[in-house]
Amino acid sequence: MHKHIRSHRARRTGGYVLFTMACVGFGLMGAVGLAVDVGRLFTIKNEVQAYSDAAALAAAMKLDGTTAGITSAKAAVTNSKNSWNFTTTTMPTPTVEFAQVPAGPWSTNPGAPAGYIYARVTATVSAPLAFMPFIMPKATRAYRQNVVARATAAQIGINSFSVGLGPYSAVSTNTTGPKFGLTVGTQYDIQWPQYNGTKKGCNNGNPENCFNSPPCAGDLADKQSLQAVSQNWGSNINGYWGFSSNSDIKYSVLDGKQTVPVAVGDNLLPIMSNGNKAAEGPILDTRVNEDPVYSTNVPATYTADANHNGRRLMVVPILDPVSTTVSTVLGFGEFLLLDDGTSSSNSYKGVNGNDPFCAVYMGPYVLNGQNGGGASSGSGAYVVKLTE
Repeated sequence: MHKHIRSHRARRTGGYVLFTMACVGFGLMGAVGLAVDVGRLFTIKNEVQAYSDAAALAAAMKLDGTTAGITSAKAAVTNSKNSWNFTTTTMPTPTVEFAQVPAGPWSTNPGAPAGYIYARVTATVSAPLAFMPFIMPKATRAYRQNVVARATAAQIGINSFSVGLGPYSAVSTNTTGPKFGLTVGTQYDIQWPQYNGTKKGCNNGNPENCFNSPPCAGDLADKQSLQAVSQNWGSNINGYWGFSSNSDIKYSVLDGKQTVPVAVGDNLLPIMSNGNKAAEGPILDTRVNEDPVYSTNVPATYTADANHNGRRLMVVPILDPVSTTVSTVLGFGEFLLLDDGTSSSNSYKGVNGNDPFCAVYMGPYVLNGQNGGGASSGSGAYVVKLTE
């Protein structure tokens, strides 16, 4: 009798154990499956976020206040190489929006793109679920999950440089940034020819006659700049600022060494000096010859050549000579140093004290950018950063 009762209890206990093991096993498999799917979703989220970050930065780099800039920004997103699913799947077409301020309003196609400096990219992918559908109620079961990532980047104005500026300057009396009246592709003086106030025909009405050699084409066509330089700089100032010793000039031209920080609104005249120093021309040519692209002085052609390394590009302050005691820093601009079309250029070495140093205006400067960009206003120098 006792043996029969024990046997019955053993069979009943064994049934409970099997039932419990089945429940635990099902729950364990569900937990493992949930962990696998959630982990995969986190990985995909990181992939999509990385794409959005890179695409937003690329888009913001292209904005220049024009419709062409908006088009270029969209193309930069389209051409982004990032993918997902362990780099095996192309990212679906994202949404690209633009704004003038962080709060918006946001537009996918601004009708008047002036002032649009923010780019926002939203990317969505449909991620497969391997285990989670089997622990969901049948009525709500889903086999894919949308993963969304968003990033915003903007052109943030640079209003001062403590290092990196070339020891030269451009001139403009146009105070509206970011280009201050300069035309991309045109040559301007970064160092002016020698002033000669006694030269025949030199007067306020004919300031182009006040120099021993003609200024560069862009300035020669701008009588206001000619007047500002001839009246306020005279024979002592040519546009050069900074160091006086040849060794320091070398480091300034080649490495962007500065005597002092330079900021928008500063009066640069106190640190400007006669720039016709014997060392300048050969040092400028040294910098030019460090760039493997020497066959063009056209900005678009230069930047389109994948071999260029940027050594021919120089950022300088843009000055407004408002009086004989004040030359105000309006902003900054990027210039392409001239090359004579040979691999050992002597574009500047042969320039004497009566001649100008000309360079081609590239446009506003974007830190670490491959092309001149910039918003429709501001200092003419920008850094592109993620803001969201």
